[in-house]
Amino acid sequence: MATEGTEGRRAFAPRVMRVARWVLIGLLLASAAVTLFGLPEMRRAVGEGRWPPVTLAVPAALLGLFAVAYAAYRIALVRAGRYPAGKAFFRIALIAAVVGAVAGIGLVPPEAAPPAGAAIDLDRPLRSSDPDVRALAAEVVRSRPRRQALAHADRLIELLDDGAPEVRRQARLSLTALAGKDIGGQGPDAAARWRRHFQR
Repeated sequence: MATEGTEGRRAFAPRVMRVARWVLIGLLLASAAVTLFGLPEMRRAVGEGRWPPVTLAVPAALLGLFAVAYAAYRIALVRAGRYPAGKAFFRIALIAAVVGAVAGIGLVPPEAAPPAGAAIDLDRPLRSSDPDVRALAAEVVRSRPRRQALAHADRLIELLDDGAPEVRRQARLSLTALAGKDIGGQGPDAAARWRRHFQR
């Protein structure tokens, strides 16, 4: 009976290791996908104020979970005599270094990144006497981070009554981009509807 129990445990251990290996592969793929493809969008969303800063910790947390599971897996192999201890600890240290690097990159606030160049203040172009300049400035507002663009919402609402059709069109497009949909619509009360929306 003891022999049967021992053989059962020996047969069970490889099955557990196989399952653990697939779990590790899944964690690694998930953390790599979030880090490589999700982190840039996360940093952009946090910089624009759409997502909370804690979102940037998600890639490092996933990779950290993988590192803990990987360490447990390797240590179990070492204790079972199936893997060299020195090699296991070297790989665990390497994974820990990767987790630290990802955490260091991901957790740096977007505001701390060096700017590519000083952004041109759009307040004066939006008030220019040249309608082409006003239209271009109204269009450029859409490319700015959300918090910066919102600072020009009042001026964009004023431009809805501009004498130049292209200025009115660009102002409406930028307001729609900020709101996510065309809140004001058309008509004499469009500006009032936009003001109520942004006041809320």
